[in-house]
Amino acid sequence: MLPGILLVTTVTGVVGSLGTPLVTGIARTESVSLVTAQWAITATLVTAAVVCPVVGRLGAGRRRRPALLGCLVLVVVGTALGALPLGFVPLLAGRILQGLAFAIVPLAFSIARSELPEEKVRGAVAAISVANVTAAGLGFPVTAFVATLAGTKGAFGWACALAAAALVVALVVVPDSDEEAPRGVDWLGAVLLSAATAAVLFAVTQAKAWGTTSPLTLGLLGGGLLAYLACGWWLLRAERPLVDLRVAVRPGVLVANVCGLLAALGMFVLLSLSMILVQTTGEHGYGLGRSVAVAGLMLTPYAVTSVLGSRIALWLGRFVASDVLLACGCLLFAAANLALALGHDALWKVTLAVVIGGFGSGMTFNSMPWLMVRFVPPAETGSALSFNLVLRFLGMSTGSALALAVLAGFADSGRQTSESGFVAGGLAGAGLSLLAALTCLVLGRTRQVDPERSERPETIEMPTRPSAEERV
Repeated sequence: MLPGILLVTTVTGVVGSLGTPLVTGIARTESVSLVTAQWAITATLVTAAVVCPVVGRLGAGRRRRPALLGCLVLVVVGTALGALPLGFVPLLAGRILQGLAFAIVPLAFSIARSELPEEKVRGAVAAISVANVTAAGLGFPVTAFVATLAGTKGAFGWACALAAAALVVALVVVPDSDEEAPRGVDWLGAVLLSAATAAVLFAVTQAKAWGTTSPLTLGLLGGGLLAYLACGWWLLRAERPLVDLRVAVRPGVLVANVCGLLAALGMFVLLSLSMILVQTTGEHGYGLGRSVAVAGLMLTPYAVTSVLGSRIALWLGRFVASDVLLACGCLLFAAANLALALGHDALWKVTLAVVIGGFGSGMTFNSMPWLMVRFVPPAETGSALSFNLVLRFLGMSTGSALALAVLAGFADSGRQTSESGFVAGGLAGAGLSLLAALTCLVLGRTRQVDPERSERPETIEMPTRPSAEERV
């Protein structure tokens, strides 16, 4: 079962990363501006942030398999809409449906936890984390390569074939569950959380186009924050909340949620600065002037070192608490941002920073799900991990916007970038990553514990029903 789940997770990660390398091609193929084509990224990101908590709740217990298959069907439809010559609006609708690919990851964690023997759960959670990170890293260069050979429509067609294959695999390997599913869905909580997240993401991702201090940007940002307050008030009072905030603030879960937001900020400052630095030409400002293909290949060593970092974290997890590993990963993000701030005048120096960041990614996002799973009841796994994913989406979007804002603030007159902007951006990313590491050490359980006992928290009773393998 696990190889099939890993394949599904990898495919959906690749599909989720489709938009970024295809923006220029979409603008050219569909005869729209780059600003309009950028919505192919924004729409998917907003959809993912909105649907993840809902799917996480719907996909509990015996509804888990239908929820996973339903998401995959809609992803196949979405990629097909992008591949067909129907115009920009159907393509944008397809990109919205493709946002459901991100909701599959929490479901994969939940399936692994429920269906595998207890001694295999940690390795499975780590493997799913790595598959997702690796797919996102490799998706950029692979998609750019396919688009170079077959065009934008060919890239979406290739993704459609992958998604269809993942659907077939899921039909075969994902088992039915006999776990009781929570009754009902907190639709009011879903509306409030979705509206708040969508408003904040729209404000963050479109701030450059609309103006950072424009009434629309500030109005959406303020409205989103108010909606979050209203959502928090409701979730604490609902009988069956969409996200159980009391679980979200448990020691092991709170540190993962807060650190997930801050670590994603530092990570995307690093990646955004690196991609812009590599591609910017002398006529537009300070940069290395390389092609988009070279920029895409920069994420390949990032993906590889993410895998290595995850394996190192998995081995160290036998001796070191997960929250300490999380802090170490954040420190590597800080080192990567600092390396970029100090050395950015050659491709190998940028590659070095990206490689360090890859190790940080593997250690951070490998440790995070396992740190949470040990403190979350089985029925809440999908919901809790989905909420963590929303926080990471907010961190990613804000980190990207922060990198652009810093570069714009330090840019020379008539230019898009300057060397001082990359230095300031790298230092900002390092500061955010250090804050994330400090958060892990303050909020985390940093005392030395017995490795065997650390894997069996006393706060949650693990399910005693036989695993899938034991039932065969």
